[in-house]
This record gives sequence, C-alpha cells and structure tokens, in this order.
Amino acid sequence: MAVPATIRYRIGMARPWIRQVGLVGVLVAFASGASAGRQNVDVPAQHVPASRPPDGKLTAVLVTPDGPGPFPTVIVLHGCGGLSSNQTLWATRLRDWGYAALVLDSFTARGVRSVCAPSMQPLVTPRDRAGDVLSAAVYLRTLPVIDGARIAVLGNSHGGATAAFVTRREYDRLYPGLLAASVDYYGGCGRADDHGTVPLLALAGEADDWGSPAKSCRAFGGGLKPDQPFEVYTYPGVVHAFDNPAGSALSINEGHKMQYDYGAATDSFERVRAFLDKWVRNKPSRG
Repeated sequence: MAVPATIRYRIGMARPWIRQVGLVGVLVAFASGASAGRQNVDVPAQHVPASRPPDGKLTAVLVTPDGPGPFPTVIVLHGCGGLSSNQTLWATRLRDWGYAALVLDSFTARGVRSVCAPSMQPLVTPRDRAGDVLSAAVYLRTLPVIDGARIAVLGNSHGGATAAFVTRREYDRLYPGLLAASVDYYGGCGRADDHGTVPLLALAGEADDWGSPAKSCRAFGGGLKPDQPFEVYTYPGVVHAFDNPAGSALSINEGHKMQYDYGAATDSFERVRAFLDKWVRNKPSRG
C-alpha cells in the first residue's frame, strides 16, 4: 500500500486519460438509481472579473443524500477531457459520506470537448473555471436543500488546478465566505503569494510529471502563513489519475503515465473525508 511521502500541515495540468462521457453520460450513469436525489440543473454564470463565462448557462448534475437536508455540498470538477466516470464515482462517494455533490460541466456551454492538447488549453483556463465554481456556489445558496454556509470544491487534474486557483485572495475579497474548503487532486497549486484563507488540501503522486503537482504543491505550502490552512500528501512511485479505478492498466497520454493506485487512492479518500468533515461539515453555521 502506497503511503504519503510527505505530510505537511499548515495552519493555516493534468489531463484525464479516460473517454469523455459528457453530461448525458453522467446522467445515464446515475440513472439506475434515479430519484429526486439526482437531477440535472442549469447554473447561471456570474460575471467574475477576468474569467470568461460561457454564452449560456452551465450544466450540472446535482446529487443529494436521502433526507430533507440542508446538506453540506461539494462542487466536483472534471479534468481537461471533460466529464468522465471518475466524477460520477466522486459524486456517489460524497453522497455516501452525507454530502450533496454538484458535478459541474465547464465545457458543453462553451462548445468545447477537450483542452488536453497544449494548443487547446487557452480555450478554457483555470481562471475561467474559477468563475464557474463561484457561479455554482452562488446558485447552490439559492437551493433550500443545500447548506449555503458549507460549500466546498473538489477537482481532478485540470479541475484540481482550478480548485487551487479559486482559493486565491482576490476571490476571498469578492465572495467572502462563499467557499468553505477546496481539494486539489494532482493539479498545480500555483503561487503562495496569491493564496487567500480558504482551507486547501492537495494530493499528488511523486512520479506524476504532468505539471509536477507534488513538487508544485510542496513549494506552495512552504510559502504560506499561519492563517492559511493547507495540507499536502504525496505518494511515492504514483502517477497521474491515481484515484480513478477505471484506469487499472497503465496508459500514456501526451507522453505522461496514468494509472490507478489502490493504496494511494484509499489513503487519499480517507484524508479527503477527514478534511471535508473538519472544514465543511463541522463549520459553524452563520448567524
């Protein structure tokens, strides 16, 4: 079983290799248990400075646990290839933990299928998708079934980089208290100087060379201050997409290795749940 090579506490790009399934595929994957707890929704785009919103509404699938709520909620972000089965798995996992999950599609409303190739990456950037996350959180606060004080974000790969990006200080100022926490799976962590105070958890394989997220996030953590909660866990010998059981066989994408790792995945799931429970579920209610 892979164990973290580094465990850092501060009190403070990656590409999915599996086939894009799109929103319809996600809905089909949920259909076997379709109920009032699963529904497709439209998310109005907010005008977030420097982010490029789509022309139309963002599409998403909202998955809620049994019961009346209101529920703590996690916005789930896909990688550069669009929605995949891994986001379906994350929504189910979060629901089983007692969280609602909003699986957000950043590409369909923009007419984009993938931004994995280097030449395609400018089409939709983490800054653009940070606007999507903030739009989704604002929308979620309008729903009675959602606890608007307990909204987090979790992203894979390009979505992980977005999850880190949306914790920047500029968004703290624009939308104070909107996000309770953020989880970055194998996306770069960015610059510590830009980071705000939203608690951030980063998870990466030491052998992941697509953007070197382990190295990036360790350096990021070293530049933070005591009032900026941050945790990073990295796994020796583990490569990209290690949390996705659909990738049990080694795959190469754009020259980079992708493979599921049971030990690293299992350890990371436990850490994500503990992190979300600490910063989201147990966050004091407002007023």
